[in-house]
Amino acid sequence: MFSGVGAEAVGGRFNSPGRRAVYAAGSMSLGILELMVQGNARHRLQGLVCASVSFDERYVRCLEVRDLPAGWNSRPVSSVSQCLGDAWFDSQESLVLRIPSVVVPGEYNYVINPRHPDVGRLGLGEVRSVDFDPRIV
Repeated sequence: MFSGVGAEAVGGRFNSPGRRAVYAAGSMSLGILELMVQGNARHRLQGLVCASVSFDERYVRCLEVRDLPAGWNSRPVSSVSQCLGDAWFDSQESLVLRIPSVVVPGEYNYVINPRHPDVGRLGLGEVRSVDFDPRIV
């Protein structure tokens, strides 16, 4: 579940293709919205599973909108935010990067570096299926 191979294959807002990254949301509802805006792909929600992840705040670098370069939130994703994320991966500064959501201002997503030496300190909750109201899917 925390391999990061999906983001490695295609890249993400904060990682270039070829870099492993695990993206997580600050809440289940934000995670669902983040998935849905990727091409309005409601079908991606079918068969969805979720798990909580816990970590000590000392393993987190927090970024606010004011800390990010212009264009970090562009659509489609640009190299501006990917370069920032790649530099963070290279620095090994922290296990987790907290970043503002583009989809819901004021909420946060988390990027986890699965190759960080402290990755074993993540706490993984029970993996469970998500049953949606049929009007959503």
